[in-house]
Amino acid sequence: MLQLMHPAVSAGVLDHSAFFSDPFDRIYRSIPRIVNSIVAPDSRERAAKVREYHRDIKGTDAHGNRYHALDPDVYWWTHMTFVWAFLSAADRFHPHPPTGAERERYYAESLEWWSRYGLSMRPAQPDLASFEADFDRVCREDLEWTKAARLSMKVQKIEVAGMSPQMNRLLSIPGAPLVRLVLTGGLPELVRERFDIEWSRLDRLSYDALALSVRTGGRFVSDDAATAYGRRLMNKLERTTTLVKE
Repeated sequence: MLQLMHPAVSAGVLDHSAFFSDPFDRIYRSIPRIVNSIVAPDSRERAAKVREYHRDIKGTDAHGNRYHALDPDVYWWTHMTFVWAFLSAADRFHPHPPTGAERERYYAESLEWWSRYGLSMRPAQPDLASFEADFDRVCREDLEWTKAARLSMKVQKIEVAGMSPQMNRLLSIPGAPLVRLVLTGGLPELVRERFDIEWSRLDRLSYDALALSVRTGGRFVSDDAATAYGRRLMNKLERTTTLVKE
């Protein structure tokens, strides 16, 4: 959702994507390819492929400004949201969140990931502290409550890969409100406050309870087992989905 608050990203998704008519299909097609641009043995080639998918995504945003998905500042913002989201999720949901040198190493590895796209290193910050400061600046100054961001908050159904349409309809009854809770709770507090996004005390308590339950359950699953399952899932999704340009 944070990505969609950038005017250029919002315009690109609205102009060139069917995301809002079938959001989970887009997620299941995109995320495995992005993850494998980090962890696969041929990750550099995969990253170049991901970059090329964006080659023709360009146009005019809601303010009449020209945009291109491969503008380094625009692409870097989408990268920033992944880097921030991984750390934020680990802080909230992992039973042993990274600290100190682990966080710095993670950020250094994210710069290596960025370099694989073959775009300018100019927007990238040299260390985690600089990254976090610039991330906050963008949230305060550059983001907008775009049409794409507004639409992303209206999740009415979920779609679990491999489930039948009937089962997904049943799962959507509790699942859609849960997705909306996670979307809103996952935003930086300054973004929720800046755009007056509703976030009640009950929402906060519900989100904290969810995070606690995930952390508690995570104590019974080793990092190696979780990583192995994640890789199998990403590979399966990549095998069973296609992108237009493949």
